[in-house]
Amino acid sequence: MATLALAGVAFCCAPARAEPLLKALPAEQEGVSSLETPAEGAGQTDTETLRDRVRSMVEAMASRTYGGRFIHVRGDQIDLMRVVHRQIDGKRVELLVAENGEVREIRRLGERCACLWPERRQVMLGDYPNINSRLSGERFESIDQLEDDYRLIDLGGSRVAGMTCNMMAVVPRDDYRYGYKLCIGDQEPLLLRMSIYDERGRPIEHNQFTQVESLDSVELTFQDQLLAGLEEDFEQIELGGEPVEQAPIRQSGWVVDPLPTGYTISSRSWRRNPVTGQYFEHMVITDGLATASVFVEKRDSDAAQQVTRTDQGMTMAARSVDNVRITAMGDVPSATVESLVENTVRDVASAGTEHVEPGSGE
Repeated sequence: MATLALAGVAFCCAPARAEPLLKALPAEQEGVSSLETPAEGAGQTDTETLRDRVRSMVEAMASRTYGGRFIHVRGDQIDLMRVVHRQIDGKRVELLVAENGEVREIRRLGERCACLWPERRQVMLGDYPNINSRLSGERFESIDQLEDDYRLIDLGGSRVAGMTCNMMAVVPRDDYRYGYKLCIGDQEPLLLRMSIYDERGRPIEHNQFTQVESLDSVELTFQDQLLAGLEEDFEQIELGGEPVEQAPIRQSGWVVDPLPTGYTISSRSWRRNPVTGQYFEHMVITDGLATASVFVEKRDSDAAQQVTRTDQGMTMAARSVDNVRITAMGDVPSATVESLVENTVRDVASAGTEHVEPGSGE
């Protein structure tokens, strides 16, 4: 449950120039990976034209009113979702309803979201998960800033949900980020497909519309208030934790140095873990496309060992130093989160400065 709380926050969440996504997918085969395989008759579209397609897609996915169904596949997890999307006064309003598995509904209103579990009588609240928004297009907003870390490759035309689309690959230049395959609609520049490839060029996730419908207008019950229509007996859980203005951890003053090539710290904030009751610092690390989070939290009982695993579609790594738990997670390769936790160290400039936790009496 503590991991789930941190994951909720993460959602709000000099390497070699190997270009690994251009390697063969299965090790035993000698052909090129499916990420770089163009459709028959594909041309040589220049990079600027490909960027223009991505820019148009990002704008369309944000501003158009549309509905439809899509499928999300990762490992043995398969989700079928129904989506309705619109924009009101510059604010995005979106409803996702699961059509398989446990009954659940995800509401988005601007930068906030709510996940409803009617059978559990629970609603989980948090910042909108850009890192996990599968077909929103938002993760590609910084396409103009990615040239040093990614290449764009034209893969030619294709067809998704009965609509013609233009396929392209977003190929990383090192092992610290994933690659993507996109199919952007021809007549309407919507993101009809997005697949993710790991650092070895293997497909690890697929997201694809099976049906898309353009809508003139649509009314959603919560477009003025996120929890509109929710029964009173629903338990409300704030995943992001309680924001804290003053750094309360005694062992504050940590930095990530060095960062993986191309990554920067986009934000830092302090919060209170709703599960453990401990205060923690949250750093968001991004290269403009890939995003990871680093959490620094006082945890007296943790063993000083590093753990790496994949959970809920994210890669996580953790270690403990002087009763401080350092956790990194994101939709990035294991090498990236391991580098982040290993290089999260005490800031020499702030060494010796202690911050007393509220209520400690010290």
